Amino acid sequence: MNVDFLSDLEEEIAKALREANLSVPTSEQLRTQDKRSEELKLNILHYDIKNILLHFFTVKSRLIPVVTWNVHISDRLRDREEIQDIVYKLENGQNVNSLLSNKVRKLNQAKNSDQLRSEWGIYHLHFVESRSQELLFIYFSGNDAYLIDILGHENPDGTIVTWTNTDLIQVLHDNWPQVIEASIFQKNSRVPILTTGQRRTLRKNSANTTVVVSDGTEYLPLAGGFSSSKHPTSAVIQADYLLNEVLRLEEIVQSNIDVIKQALITNTPEPNLKLRLGNNFQPKIIESTHNTLVNLQ
Repeated sequence: MNVDFLSDLEEEIAKALREANLSVPTSEQLRTQDKRSEELKLNILHYDIKNILLHFFTVKSRLIPVVTWNVHISDRLRDREEIQDIVYKLENGQNVNSLLSNKVRKLNQAKNSDQLRSEWGIYHLHFVESRSQELLFIYFSGNDAYLIDILGHENPDGTIVTWTNTDLIQVLHDNWPQVIEASIFQKNSRVPILTTGQRRTLRKNSANTTVVVSDGTEYLPLAGGFSSSKHPTSAVIQADYLLNEVLRLEEIVQSNIDVIKQALITNTPEPNLKLRLGNNFQPKIIESTHNTLVNLQ
């Protein structure tokens, strides 16, 4: 009975990307994106599967789930009629991912990262699929969508500040402080307030920062921040967790292979075990001949 759960895992991830109408990067493409030395890459165990998992969970974190959202509108947007179409789509469970940045679909997620999303958990939507100069900023939590503000697309000359605009955190704090209170680092903070230029430089160099709002409340990165490669920290954690779980399952099967074969022999003389991903990408094992779930407990 051959068991190769890592190959199964790679197939499952590729399938999930295709089902989301996203491109599947090759191992060579992901390896080229990694600017670390080839010697270091060769010393990383399961390097290629780690890369595809990291890519997958990064892209997944940038997509908005297609569910029915409870929409909340900030005081900045109460009279803005242009949000009505997006509000309708969110409230009725329609897919709004076509209004996201085109960078979501890029193969190089480090180069085309969304550090606003990774650090503060805030998404930005264009108002039309052909792109718009103005952007709608939204924070999602549970089944709730919090519409924060409309800002113009950032200008390189700094005349419009968008991606590091801490007013977005201020609006969340003013309108729904209970939603982000878990990210409070301290109150009555006395740390120096970063300038826009400083915050931009720190982001460019993969440094996460705190945000201090008007009453002195200091917030940690609401979404957990990003790694030195500019991938979301949450994606790094999810990729590592899933890989470790799959390796653990494979070790259990290999250590008990005779017992498992004996337990399945009444159904099939030559059981064929495969790894599949269930809800929330939890790994499970099936006997593929009869598509039977295998319980290892």
